[in-house]
Amino acid sequence: MRGALALVLLLVAAPADAQQPSAVAAPLPSAVAEDSISVGSDYRGSSITVFGFNPDRRGRGDIVVVVRGPDEPAVVMRKRRVFGLWVNGNPVRFVEAPTFFAMMSTRRLDRIVPPALIRQYQLDPAASARLGSTVRYGDPAAYRAALVRLRRAQLLYQEHVGVTTPTRAAAITRYPGGLFRAVVRLPANAPIDRYRVDTYLFRDRRLVSSARLEVNITRVGIEQQIHELATNASAFYGLMIVMLAIAVGWSAAVLFRRN
Repeated sequence: MRGALALVLLLVAAPADAQQPSAVAAPLPSAVAEDSISVGSDYRGSSITVFGFNPDRRGRGDIVVVVRGPDEPAVVMRKRRVFGLWVNGNPVRFVEAPTFFAMMSTRRLDRIVPPALIRQYQLDPAASARLGSTVRYGDPAAYRAALVRLRRAQLLYQEHVGVTTPTRAAAITRYPGGLFRAVVRLPANAPIDRYRVDTYLFRDRRLVSSARLEVNITRVGIEQQIHELATNASAFYGLMIVMLAIAVGWSAAVLFRRN
């Protein structure tokens, strides 16, 4: 029902107040099915559904949708052999890197835009990660690639390419009249925070239209209370956990004690 409502809203009104990644590009009519997602104790992941409308009457152009989590520092280390043992060393620190990054496009990104625009609009996670200092241990590109590879293995970095057909599900689903839809799956280990959703329309290797939306993922119930206690009163939270562990251990000893 929410998805159908979003489609109707896109047809009747353009998002005049949508923030744009570029001041040059015109607003791209787009919306999310839900701009707020609640996380409880049984949370096993969720999804973000993005709807949009291509204003070109002939449906020309390529759609790119990027869903990005908050930026946080990250450290990547290289394994090296020391006295016959493999140890982590040569750390490289990224001042900021997206904690979650999903890119969906109708075609391969390098066929839609040139490398300069990929970097400018941060359309891939490697272009979004910012190094804190000069890399002294090797090629910076190798460390960027390692960061992307590690987080892809955790499903935190995703790339989906193609248009859905009657026989194949793909990244972008197009409907008659210029409507399109993209669904991003968030794994359970994705951060609980505010996400940014950018939609782009490219044609002839240049940006034609774009828009920016936000999705808030928040904890509710006991999960929220525990998180607030651990964040705002960490010392008391730690003491409480220690006391609880002692109490559980003592209770188990009493229950299973042999006479």
